[in-house]
Amino acid sequence: MKERHKRICEILEAQGSVTVEQLTKQLFASEATVRRALKEMEQQGLLVRIWGGAVSVNKNDYDPPPFIRSITNLRAKRQIARKACGFVRDNISIFIPSGSTVAELTKLFIEFKNLTVITTGLDNINVLKNYPFIKLIVPGGELHEGYDFVGTVTNETIDRFSADLLLFSCSGITADGFTSKDALRLDIIKKMQKNSTKVVLLSDSSKVGKKYTYKGFGFEKIDHVIMEKMPSSQALINRLEKKLIVADRNL
Repeated sequence: MKERHKRICEILEAQGSVTVEQLTKQLFASEATVRRALKEMEQQGLLVRIWGGAVSVNKNDYDPPPFIRSITNLRAKRQIARKACGFVRDNISIFIPSGSTVAELTKLFIEFKNLTVITTGLDNINVLKNYPFIKLIVPGGELHEGYDFVGTVTNETIDRFSADLLLFSCSGITADGFTSKDALRLDIIKKMQKNSTKVVLLSDSSKVGKKYTYKGFGFEKIDHVIMEKMPSSQALINRLEKKLIVADRNL
């Protein structure tokens, strides 16, 4: 193995993910050299390239930092977010946990009036605090990875509210259901689901076929699943049937 490749492997083993910018500084190499090395290593099965960097193939449940998640499959997430807006209307209450896909959705809430949004995600909070026609409720709790609020206080506070709509995303989805890499975030979603009238899952197609440690609630508790394109799994298509909404089709 080339020395540069070995060093990249060591960094990924320690961090789980890395950006091209970080590698150029740590390896004292040009961006072109780093990108070429990542391409070669992906061909050898040593890593998986993503937008702006790479992730380890050895840490199945590793959750990349918020920055990495926010720029991965961004176009698909924006397509899904726009389609999900079809479920939002003035004068309703909405649960939104953290997540890079729902973070794209909250940017579109400026189109609506008199929304009450209950959210645990800092990305969502930073966007919605600037919208004058939205009542923003933050359950609080323990700040998790500098990204969202989780824990006992958060869960107990969510139990005090009910909402017309829950919009959330996941880590993986198969015909058996959706899964998460993070038990604490999944607990939040489960609490919100119990207190919501309608439940909509937002999942880009890259998550199809992936299964992680923490199992979510069943599809019978989900009203719709929105994807940017038809999933590659026929079993999942058959399981969801009319619940599946594809972003390039009409609601």
